[in-house]
Amino acid sequence: MGKARALQLIALLLCGLTLYFSARFLPPLNEGRKTLNAFGAEDVLASTPPEYAFAIQAFGAFRSLITNIAFLRAEKYKDEGRYFDAMQLASWICQLQPRFPSVWEFHAWNMAWNISVTTFTPEERWNWVYNGVKLLRDQGIPYNPRAINLYKQLAWIFNNKMSEPIDDFHWEYKRYWAWHMHLVLGPRLAVSARFRPPDQEVAEAVDIVEDPVLPAARAIAQQHERRRLERLAEGTPFRTASPLEARLKRLPEQPGPPELPRPGEIARRAEIEYLRGVAAAPHTLQELQAAHPQTRQMLLRLRELGVVITDDPLTEEEYWYAGRLAETFFARYRQLVDTPSLTRRLRQQDSGAAEADSQQAQRLGEVLGLAQEHPAGQALVRFLQAKVLREVYKLDPEHMISVVDNFGPVDWRSVDAHSLYWVTLGLKRAGETPTNFQTDRVNTARLIFFSLRNLFHRNRLTFEPDPQNIANSYINLAPDMNFIEPMHRAFITYGPLIDPDPGDASGAGAIFRTGHVNFLTEAIRMLYFADRVDEAQRYYEYLRTHYGRREEDQAIEKRFTLPLHDFVLTTMYGSIENLRETARVVNDLLLRAYDELAEGNLTAYNRYVAKAAELHETFMTEKKDYRGPRMRLPSFGSMQVDMFREWLASPAYHPHVLITKARLWRNAPPGLKQWVYDDLLASLTAECEQWKFDVNKAFPEPPDMAAFRDQHPRREAGRPEPSAETPAQPPGGG
Repeated sequence: MGKARALQLIALLLCGLTLYFSARFLPPLNEGRKTLNAFGAEDVLASTPPEYAFAIQAFGAFRSLITNIAFLRAEKYKDEGRYFDAMQLASWICQLQPRFPSVWEFHAWNMAWNISVTTFTPEERWNWVYNGVKLLRDQGIPYNPRAINLYKQLAWIFNNKMSEPIDDFHWEYKRYWAWHMHLVLGPRLAVSARFRPPDQEVAEAVDIVEDPVLPAARAIAQQHERRRLERLAEGTPFRTASPLEARLKRLPEQPGPPELPRPGEIARRAEIEYLRGVAAAPHTLQELQAAHPQTRQMLLRLRELGVVITDDPLTEEEYWYAGRLAETFFARYRQLVDTPSLTRRLRQQDSGAAEADSQQAQRLGEVLGLAQEHPAGQALVRFLQAKVLREVYKLDPEHMISVVDNFGPVDWRSVDAHSLYWVTLGLKRAGETPTNFQTDRVNTARLIFFSLRNLFHRNRLTFEPDPQNIANSYINLAPDMNFIEPMHRAFITYGPLIDPDPGDASGAGAIFRTGHVNFLTEAIRMLYFADRVDEAQRYYEYLRTHYGRREEDQAIEKRFTLPLHDFVLTTMYGSIENLRETARVVNDLLLRAYDELAEGNLTAYNRYVAKAAELHETFMTEKKDYRGPRMRLPSFGSMQVDMFREWLASPAYHPHVLITKARLWRNAPPGLKQWVYDDLLASLTAECEQWKFDVNKAFPEPPDMAAFRDQHPRREAGRPEPSAETPAQPPGGG
């Protein structure tokens, strides 16, 4: 008994000490909970929504037990395919634990990743993924505004689930979200068009078939040949640059400011000015009418058109409901102010419905005074844009401005722009900044990196909506050179932050060294082919300075001794020496040129074509003394025509492929189209019939085809090409 009593006393003493120290640690724990917003106030019911407050009071201490049971039931419903029952249980769990961020995080992740992949149509997939977004954005974050993990989970849905190709329906997610933002803000290019420098000329596509660039290519080839012979006479190896150290001493790392702002800076200023107009819009109709009295009459006339605008809070369901603002105002407004969609013009449509829709849009334009750019009408548009951004999508225009100012001109139709928005907003509300934060430093920095990387690769967005079926809208994502500098700054900012090694002066630190080198190499190539050679040279010198030496012996790597011109081609293709390699490179450059031409990027198209012509001419000059044709390429015009035909002959397995072909056809030089039109007309007609496009609008006959057929009778439609002859040769072809 004595021993048992001693054990009891010891146990009581330990229990008392545990309670004492627990009480001592409770105040600092509560302070930490306040800092992290583990609860919104000292009173758990303070600022809690009425429906949640009822659940908390009704169940009291049994909330935890009920929550556990509900979790198990929700998982059972999910396994049985009862998704809506599972979603309802998830909603109840969140009501029972509204100030517990992990509950919201788990259920959003469950809907976006687990439940969504059990469905099989684009609409179903999108609805479940977007339900996860709305759960965090509309409920979890407002009730836990300083819980940074909720912001990062929301950013991760945009960045990983919607942006990355890990889900079979990722293109549909991008289309649906682009449509959401396109209705409110429209295309980014419409914002920045006014800010084009006055002396900037609009490029025209070079028609190589007519040989306007070949003389220049020959001159370049001859210059290279002279340099090669001079170096051989001097005993200097061909293509060896001057010593790296001497070049770095002569060229500063940062050149002086250019006469005009760089394109990225122009676009950034334009977008900031546009968003400032939205951010400055009045918050109420009373303020709007006080600033612009004419909007009072406009609001009355809009009601006659079925457009009802009030100060009542606008939910997303009300916004998208049939006959509400998304349909009656924004869709018609976009129809009036946006460039006519090629997709809509090519599709076979009900002429009666299209006419009625057009008339309604015209009446809206008359009310707003769009043709006259009426200030009151513009103010009303900005008021509605701000209202939808704040109330429907929970986007703060001021923070949108901050994102553009800090990182660059994002296209808000891109899912990655919103990934960047939410992760940086979480840092801001947690009392930190995008350049200096302590919360989960590695993962937070990686999320910002991933967002910027994807913006670099995909922010140049071409979107042509099909309102009748958004999943079939045309979308194309291309690299955006405006994000080269923001991405470069991110490497040199976050690299040392995560890997603070004072002995490593390589710029981004050891962890990000390889990624930074690969990024700069790709950026240099893009700038070079966009004819922004000065910028390419600047990044090339940075790359040489910080990463030009081998780690083992500090010797200069051979590739960094090359001039910019040779460095670009070497990093793209490696060795370019024999006939097969040269033909592959020329053909690849031409295909890249057509990719750019399809998106209307004529500067890059001309640059790729000129480089292909230069390589072709250089090779042919070097091989001119070889006997026989086996070491000679076809004429450059023939190669261009062949690649153009091959590009257009690819099967249109999806309407988006056919739209891309139509875009290329619209932008292509007439000479190219003349050589392939008769060859491809039958297949293009069949594809248009399959996808209900008008072939005469999508692929109109090139001009002067009758005269072209007279000059080249073997290309006449319906006449077979002699099997013994080579492919069609352009004028002057070899």
